[in-house]
Amino acid sequence: MFDLGTFLDWFVVLVFAHAGVTVVTAAIGRAAERVPANKRIQGEALPEGQVAREIRANIRFCLLIPAALAAALAGQWIVWGPDLLLWAAVSFFLCNVVFDVYFYALHRLLHTRPMMRFHRLHHLSRVTTPWSAQSVSTVEALGWALGYVGVPWLLGHVAPVSLIGYFVYLFYNVFGNIIGHTNVELGPPALTRSPAVWLAHPYTFHALHHARFTKHFGFGSTFMDRLAGTEWADWVPAYEQVMSGKPLRHHGKTEPHA
Repeated sequence: MFDLGTFLDWFVVLVFAHAGVTVVTAAIGRAAERVPANKRIQGEALPEGQVAREIRANIRFCLLIPAALAAALAGQWIVWGPDLLLWAAVSFFLCNVVFDVYFYALHRLLHTRPMMRFHRLHHLSRVTTPWSAQSVSTVEALGWALGYVGVPWLLGHVAPVSLIGYFVYLFYNVFGNIIGHTNVELGPPALTRSPAVWLAHPYTFHALHHARFTKHFGFGSTFMDRLAGTEWADWVPAYEQVMSGKPLRHHGKTEPHA
């Protein structure tokens, strides 16, 4: 049974938590963009007013997502399991993989002609900032909310999810999404040659999606794009160009020598 008091308690806590992670992570990302030695990904300047527009969208996102999570917790929609360390780790991993599958499907849907109008706000940020991550329309934010609630709800039908593992994943999801839109490459070079790239890609990987639009739909991994054939073959040379100190230009295509 849905309890309004429980909803309001969770909503207040989650708004402060989500907004706090957002502000701190965005500040870290913006600071990284200002360090001259860091490797800038996109070379173009930000349009006037972009950051202000993104921050306004972030405020909406930081209200809608906590509202959805608070409703799920107050309504006891999700079956929670033991918070043992091992099960928390398993829950984290399962949430990570299943959310990536869900997000890939949502992202591909948003790129269809009928749905693109709901995704256009996010793509106004061709050169991304940390604030770009949660700069989405209300409809797209509801799609994110469905994933945040639906993933543990679905997993709970197979095995109860650890609440601690789930909340650690939420922190990882929000932090990774925001810092991953930073317009500097912070990913280690070894990542492109490691099997770990299937589950965690360099920032240039997603920056190419904002620059080119038509591929790289995954959230924080490459496995869905690889399995679905939506991975650009030249993203590693693009990454290497960025790491050499030469930002990408011309909508993210690598320079002729790259």
